Amino acid sequence: MMGSMLGDLPSFDPHNFSQLRPSDPSNPSKVVPTTYCPTHSRTSPPPDQVETEESCY
Repeated sequence: MMGSMLGDLPSFDPHNFSQLRPSDPSNPSKVVPTTYCPTHSRTSPPPDQVETEESCY
């Protein structure tokens, strides 16, 4: 009974994840870095984020 309730969830469709991991490795996806919008100057941004001068709001 539980399986039938979960059967229609989108995570069961492999096409939903096709953009996360392309099926063709010779054509890598272009991932845009996450933009860091500081709300104060007490901490540094995480190393995997890019600071920008553009308004975040």
